[in-house]
Amino acid sequence: MNYSNPASIVVASVMVTVLALKIKDDCYYCFLGMFIVGVILFIFGLVKYWKRRHG
Repeated sequence: MNYSNPASIVVASVMVTVLALKIKDDCYYCFLGMFIVGVILFIFGLVKYWKRRHG
């Protein structure tokens, strides 16, 4: 993930989070895991974008 585009990481995190919201009723722990992964990817993408932009 070192060379990937920050925008694609953010888009992927949003898609994972939306998918997690769709399966919320079926499996709560799956939802929780996917939601946490989505949030972590979102933060990672924003940090990577910030570093590329300002540093």
